[in-house]
Amino acid sequence: MADDDGFSGLEAAIVLIAFVVVAAVFSFVILGAGFSSSSKVEEVVRDGGRSPPAVMVMGSVVGQVDNSGSCLKRVLFSCEAIGESIPASEIRYSLLTTEEIYEVPPSDVKYSWLTETEGDSLLSEGEIMRVELPITPAALSSGTEFTLIITPPRGSPVNVRCRVPETLVANNYHEVGFG
Repeated sequence: MADDDGFSGLEAAIVLIAFVVVAAVFSFVILGAGFSSSSKVEEVVRDGGRSPPAVMVMGSVVGQVDNSGSCLKRVLFSCEAIGESIPASEIRYSLLTTEEIYEVPPSDVKYSWLTETEGDSLLSEGEIMRVELPITPAALSSGTEFTLIITPPRGSPVNVRCRVPETLVANNYHEVGFG
């Protein structure tokens, strides 16, 4: 019987060590969650509560028909920034149809400023930029429905639902959507 006293002390030591290990793991998890939430709060404070920049299409989206009168060769629209200024060259444009997604190459996009207050190639609040997208490779023929997707470098993309008119006249302009 006297030999069992040593085992009881050893068992108690093992249980005590197990409790210490479990407590250490829980404290590590709690400290990690605290550090994570404090870094997120720091990020929000640094950002100043600003919302991400966005682009708003102003008015109609107009499509110009090609020389043969079979499909659109370009799309034109005006837009304005909401929130922070956005570098015009970093905005991406694509067309989504039921068959494909056509990404307009950034080098093909043409910009003209209807109102520019700063002259810095940034689209800022109060400035209106006219965008011309050559879309001949997308082959949007009469009756085709598509979505114009405007994606700023940060923030949410803008989707404009469009539809090519049933009757197309060569080189004419037709309203295809409304922002």
